[in-house]
Amino acid sequence: MICMGPATRAGCGAKCVQAGVPCRGCYGPPANVRDQGAKMASAIAGVLDTDDPAEIAALIDSIPDPIGTFYRFTLPSSTLRRRQP
Repeated sequence: MICMGPATRAGCGAKCVQAGVPCRGCYGPPANVRDQGAKMASAIAGVLDTDDPAEIAALIDSIPDPIGTFYRFTLPSSTLRRRQP
């Protein structure tokens, strides 16, 4: 499971984390984040320790459902397939 903490608004008191479960992102994105899923993808890309395309692809493939994971609570408001103003 991926912890959504890097792209999630605080306020829940870290109930998931205190129970030993990774944060699911239920409080939505912080006010300064336009797209929670894109922010989470950026956070993961920022910690990858490789430039090898094959290794990057393998790491991405190890996430079973990136869209469902990164956009669990925010897909309707995402910027995916939407014209940007």
